Amino acid sequence: MRYDPCLVHSLCRKAAIMGLQKMGLDVVTVSDQQAWELLPEPVSRVSQALPLWARMLATDLPKSTAALLQLDFAQRTASPVDPVLRAAMRWTAADANQCHYAKTVAENDALEAGISPQTLEELRSGDLTGWAVGDRSAISFARQMSLDSAGTSDAQFGELVRYFGERQAASMVLLMAYANFQDRMLRCLGIADRVEPAPLKPVEVRFDSESLQVHSPTSLDGASDVDDRGLEVEPVEVGADWLGVGYEVLQDRLQQQRERPTRLPIPDWETCASQLPEGLMPRPSEIVWYRIVFGYAPELAVPFEIYMRTSGAETRPHYDRILGGSLFWIVTRSVNCPYCMGHCEMNWEVAGMDSGQIAEHSRRLAEDWSSFSPQYQHAFAFGRKLSDTPWLVDKSDTKELRRQFGHKLALAICMQTSRYHYMVRISNGFQLTLENENVFYDYWNQVRPSARSADDLTVELPSDEEAWRLLPEAISGAGQPLPNWAKAVATQLPRTAAAMLSLDAVHRLNSPIDATLLAKQRWVIANANRCDYSKAVALSDLRAAGASEQAVEILVGDPLCWPESDQRPLEFARLLTLAAPTIPDSLFSELRAEYGDQQVAAMVLLAAYGNFQDRILHGLNCPVEETGPLPPLEIEFVPGALRQSAIMPEENGNDDYDPDGVPVVTVDEAWGAVSYDELQRRLDEQRSRTARLPIPSWEEVKAKLPAEMQANPTRIVWSLVNYGYAPELAIAWTTTTRTHWDECPGERILEESLFWVQTRAVECNYCMGHCEMLLDVAGLDQDSIAKRTRLLSGTDWSMFPPSQQRAFAFAKKLTSAPWEITAADYRELEDDYGPKQWMSLFWWLCRGLYMTRISDGFQLPLESQNVFQV
Repeated sequence: MRYDPCLVHSLCRKAAIMGLQKMGLDVVTVSDQQAWELLPEPVSRVSQALPLWARMLATDLPKSTAALLQLDFAQRTASPVDPVLRAAMRWTAADANQCHYAKTVAENDALEAGISPQTLEELRSGDLTGWAVGDRSAISFARQMSLDSAGTSDAQFGELVRYFGERQAASMVLLMAYANFQDRMLRCLGIADRVEPAPLKPVEVRFDSESLQVHSPTSLDGASDVDDRGLEVEPVEVGADWLGVGYEVLQDRLQQQRERPTRLPIPDWETCASQLPEGLMPRPSEIVWYRIVFGYAPELAVPFEIYMRTSGAETRPHYDRILGGSLFWIVTRSVNCPYCMGHCEMNWEVAGMDSGQIAEHSRRLAEDWSSFSPQYQHAFAFGRKLSDTPWLVDKSDTKELRRQFGHKLALAICMQTSRYHYMVRISNGFQLTLENENVFYDYWNQVRPSARSADDLTVELPSDEEAWRLLPEAISGAGQPLPNWAKAVATQLPRTAAAMLSLDAVHRLNSPIDATLLAKQRWVIANANRCDYSKAVALSDLRAAGASEQAVEILVGDPLCWPESDQRPLEFARLLTLAAPTIPDSLFSELRAEYGDQQVAAMVLLAAYGNFQDRILHGLNCPVEETGPLPPLEIEFVPGALRQSAIMPEENGNDDYDPDGVPVVTVDEAWGAVSYDELQRRLDEQRSRTARLPIPSWEEVKAKLPAEMQANPTRIVWSLVNYGYAPELAIAWTTTTRTHWDECPGERILEESLFWVQTRAVECNYCMGHCEMLLDVAGLDQDSIAKRTRLLSGTDWSMFPPSQQRAFAFAKKLTSAPWEITAADYRELEDDYGPKQWMSLFWWLCRGLYMTRISDGFQLPLESQNVFQV
């Protein structure tokens, strides 16, 4: 029986307090037995002692440690390079990096491979006259790759190919990449000058792919634990040596790299794919880096790719794209790697930055760090030091990182910055040709956003006069110019459009959030969703609130240059949009302390509304009005036009399946990487979650509601929290959803299945649990619910009708990448369901992003009983 990891973790910490070895990063060294209990269950392993670094990392990064053990074993046993020469090259890299630990391990490997004591002494002394000419070239290459990888010449690499062939020469580059990554990791852990008590062989272990991140990643985003921590942090002086190479020079280098021929022929994708495990790269890649490493050394490249993905997933809750991409850029600048620097820019583009923002961010990193926070400046300085002189990094450096960033983020910074030295050594060793086009959209399973034309509207817009005739009668405010989204919705759902106008006005006029901050948060949400319409409206509201043009320029510029007072609330809005489950409780608590319960609740509801509205705009492809963004419209509609009383649609829907059905959509492998059983485990975990705000009782909430909403007491935590802390905003939302249900009742089983797909896409456990409850209310028994959700969690949807398969795919796309929705996507489903029914289903899908953002923003505990049963 395996130990409870939480218990092991607790024991480790207690042992540390009693004197167990700690390093500058506050990393605890555990025993072999404790480490194995912390690691994922291995598929197979030989009984061996674990290396010191694995026993240090297992507590905080158990999955990354497992993947790293597999990578270490591959590099030390699977390489086609002769074992003695391989150990000699590894020793040389460690010697150049002044890493005594790695030198000792390399010497042990050399002795295991049969090197004579005399030959080993020649290696130590540097007198290689007795070595073969090819071996001397390889050892010289190893030192050059460690100290100045950009300085390796075509002639040096050509000698390796001549003496050893392309495959071994490629494996030597990957060995040097691993060595320079590992030596820096050991230095950060504080053990570069230590040795194991006894020589250790590489650990022969294999972990199940389900335990590690094998499938291609789908998100660049995560939360950052960085905050000011109440510390005094002095800015960093960049220095003349850094400033000597300006932004324009670096851009010239990128262009030169685009014209640079790679040192080996670039294999076609079929050659690469035939050597890869299933699911690792589900689609062809145009990334030259991958073509080379997978084409020439797959046995080494695949374990690193699995490590990189696993480490990225494990550290993502603490390590965001802005800090991570900036540190990678610092490393590429330090070692002069234009190829990877170009990839930094590409990844920023995929993450949503436009060309102007990318240029501004790169220029500041190259020329002036003063606009970054002192904490970021210190992280950048650490990245430079670890790149240029890793042997000078000591306990004081890592302690300072921990002081400024906290333990988890400091460890992530060290591990990822060390890993970047693998990336740049590959790029410089092969002198890879920088791609002209952005090749990372496919890697992140995203489609390059295309420019939308107002001429290609999803729904033909009526005129203002025509739209007013469609809308319910207004007591006041009639006849004003209407926003395009309201006119589009009014063509099929006029009462719902009327409720949306009231909802929009409430958020923009009656929120307890300061008007300036509210507009800034709304812009950040729209920017994350790549919604130009909402960005324009938010900037219009910002100016109307009295903000200067300078304040506008700062907002739309580099996020690292936002005012300190804006950093937390704007980052909260961004994360609620892109990576809501990763938001740390600490960030919510800090906002709560600064703004109070009512305002922080309103921030959650604003993000929910923004994510709903932006998807309406993307799906209907609404252009900004010809006269420019409109102010919020204050309109009062006649009594009865909007519905506030509770409504529960009738039990209905089709739960039939076709065992011989044909798949009409492709579900990517990453979708099925999280099993049905794992999803159920997460629901159980959510039931024990503590909400971020105290949950009000129905009696506390009831008094804040209009009479029509008081008639039906609720036990739904979602409703109690919303009504309790932001009643005016929550009432407007409930009115909108009830009006929609009343105007166009839907097929319950289909609607909840669509919502389930959305909850899976954004990993919202609370709402996924509610889907199961509502499927129960819709008439399904527990076995039927399990069958349906199990099918939806897999990659084969063929048993569902073709129209539902297409609707599920649309739901997944609208949820994860709304900017990729096209008019053709919308019209295809309109053909399946008819204009009104599809408009209603589309609206329902947009609504799903409101619901999940509330649930994840407040981290609501999932109720144990079905709270939707009357």
